[in-house]
Amino acid sequence: MKYLFRWIFRLILLAILLLAGFLGYLSITDYRPEAREAASLQGQSPERMFASGDTLSLLIWNIGYAGLGAEMDFFFDGGSRVRPEKEENSRYLQGITTFLAQQSSTDFVLLQEVDRNSKRSYHTDQVVPISQALPEHNYSFALNYKTAFVPQPLSEPYGKVVGGLLSLSRTQPLQSTRYRLKADAEWPMGLFMLDRCFLSQRFPMRSGKELVVVNLHLSAYDDGGVKQNQMDSLAAFLLKEEEQGNVVLLGGDWNQIAPDKPLPKPMENAPVTIQQAPEEFPNANWQWAAPEQSTNRWLLAPYRQGTTQEACIDYFLVSPGVRVLKTKRLNMHFDYSDHEPVWMQVILP
Repeated sequence: MKYLFRWIFRLILLAILLLAGFLGYLSITDYRPEAREAASLQGQSPERMFASGDTLSLLIWNIGYAGLGAEMDFFFDGGSRVRPEKEENSRYLQGITTFLAQQSSTDFVLLQEVDRNSKRSYHTDQVVPISQALPEHNYSFALNYKTAFVPQPLSEPYGKVVGGLLSLSRTQPLQSTRYRLKADAEWPMGLFMLDRCFLSQRFPMRSGKELVVVNLHLSAYDDGGVKQNQMDSLAAFLLKEEEQGNVVLLGGDWNQIAPDKPLPKPMENAPVTIQQAPEEFPNANWQWAAPEQSTNRWLLAPYRQGTTQEACIDYFLVSPGVRVLKTKRLNMHFDYSDHEPVWMQVILP
């Protein structure tokens, strides 16, 4: 019997050592971004000096790494599947790039969940076909998810993930900057979760001020506290821009219900805490711009129109004086992503 206990002890010790080694490796290689980092600019779009009265268009879309099309559910949201089949992934990406190629006249295209080297998207650098679909747009990329290995689920680990935000513009920015937000989780769970950020691009205006275009993707899998911290950081940034007299156009996946939209029915045992964006943010002078329709669908099961629960969590925020002409969802029937693209047209103050 003592030999049996000895072997059990050795197995337990080996398991502890393997776990410690695994966490140690991930800790050493963990992505630790600075509070503010320059994002490289690619492309040769022309320079432009923006002016009061200019009409501009913006598109936002969380493309779901071309992995969450209509046929998909997702294990982390209560479904069963981990990633699409390779053929599905290729078809989703083709649909995304075909649609984006039709947006050549859109001034700013702000995308979330764009993969560069992830198991979930078959290690395709999605920036390449997307930038090729919009060859006249300059682009910048900011990492917000980089981990060597996600062990969930144990039966089919999620694996390596490298992805983030991609901002494309028809005008050459003066500067493109990644700003750190509070990460989704602390160590050790934080080793497998996203390092949130927003991506800011600055353009000159004839007034001497700047046009600031911001791409963001806030936390989804938290109890609301992490997202509140991120909103506080974002508010501080926006108020500083307002104080300096700059014009700000901000959009992306807020993972919060738009202020004027009804809250959806809560899901039992849902991994996401449903909350609503504050009506006055960062103060009463700013304006939300959301489409009338929902923009995101639940991933408990494959998409079924009229049955699958939906919500509006992708929309814009503009600084005082900006006139919003139109905001609309571009209906893709969730064919290629669990989010729908949203388009906005504005006139600068």
